[in-house]
Amino acid sequence: MSQEHAEPHTLSPAQTQREATHTQVSPAHVKPPEADLENRRPVKIGRAILLLAVAAIVVAYSGISGRRHDDEMLKQWTEKQAIPPVAVVTPKRGGEARELVLPGNVDAFYSAAIHSQVMGYVQEWRKDIGAKVHQGDVLAVVDTPELDDRIAVAQSELAKAKANLALAKVTATRWDSLRHTAAVSQQEADEKDSDALAQAAQVDAAQSNVDRLKAQKAFANIVAPFDGVVTARNVDVGSLVRADGAADTPPLFTVADVHQMRIYVPVPESYTSELKDGMKATLELPEYPDRTFDATVTTTSRAIDRKSRTLLVELLADNKDGLLAPGAFTRVLFRIPPDPNTFTVPASAMLYRDTEPKIATVGPDNRITLKDVRIMRDLGTAVEIAGGVNQDERIVTNPPDSIGDGEEVRVMEAAGEKAQGPSEKQRAEGPRGHSKSAEEIAQTRRDHGE
Repeated sequence: MSQEHAEPHTLSPAQTQREATHTQVSPAHVKPPEADLENRRPVKIGRAILLLAVAAIVVAYSGISGRRHDDEMLKQWTEKQAIPPVAVVTPKRGGEARELVLPGNVDAFYSAAIHSQVMGYVQEWRKDIGAKVHQGDVLAVVDTPELDDRIAVAQSELAKAKANLALAKVTATRWDSLRHTAAVSQQEADEKDSDALAQAAQVDAAQSNVDRLKAQKAFANIVAPFDGVVTARNVDVGSLVRADGAADTPPLFTVADVHQMRIYVPVPESYTSELKDGMKATLELPEYPDRTFDATVTTTSRAIDRKSRTLLVELLADNKDGLLAPGAFTRVLFRIPPDPNTFTVPASAMLYRDTEPKIATVGPDNRITLKDVRIMRDLGTAVEIAGGVNQDERIVTNPPDSIGDGEEVRVMEAAGEKAQGPSEKQRAEGPRGHSKSAEEIAQTRRDHGE
């Protein structure tokens, strides 16, 4: 330190008086001594340095703790991403009612092929195809000259038998009267009585022959067996008809009862268990594209055809308006109710290993369990399965081929959505629970010089 600063500072009496006067007159404008200012400067600098140090410590601590938190979150995110995500669905019991469409044939309720029981020539026909007839209506008349001759001969034989019977009765009466006079023997009288009885039997036989031939003559009139419609006529006036009933002989007429129609449908064996008596069906005919007809299953053949492996099913449909025709083709739509013992799942959920179909289910611990199932029906985008499945199962919709039993997975809310986890809850809590993404964590680490 210099001598100037070492010496005591002295003031003259006049200066002292001026300073005192100045101090007394304006105390508010008194400036602090330069020595006080010099003493306060180190204090302010120290405080500033202290504040900077504290701020640096806070920033460092915040950075270190934030980095640790980010490292932990990045570790959790990495581990979470290592677990494969899967989308799951729950199976639908039974599925929806389905339609089974099969071809069928329409037949009349009754259909009779009418042949002649007498030989002759068609004298006239009275009903043509499409004619509505009632039971007993004459369809055609057959001229039977040969049968007429046989009837005439039979009638002559009957007359002869009756004459012989009359003579036998008279002779027997006479011989019985002579028996008391001993003119004839008992043997002769008994013979005459027996002859009369024999002649009576001959009369009965001749009468029966006449009646039989007349009954055949009645078949010369071809009549309708029931109410219906003439669907076929294969004769004309002058046609020779025979009574031999050969298999290759076409029927004279065909009459069909069409007040109700029978529909016959060959049903594949795999569907036979689903068709029951009384089940409703719908008929679609190509000639009526804008109309359908109701039908009901009445019975089945109760036997599977060995060649086609089908069951013949019979349905019954009303035909009050006469639109259904025998021999028509129809599409039969059966409405099959859903099977309560089956479940419907997406087709993409199926796994095929060792030729056995399986599904991958997710347990409460988010681990995979493979279960064997049976495919009951393939619906294209979905399949109906049975066996080993419950309604509350969580089934993986599109499992990878490498998935295995016991593998841990992340369950997705639905296909295409983000995985469930703590981040969903944190987003619901707001900014305080905000979880940084992987990009944000990496950016934070770069900001800290890593």
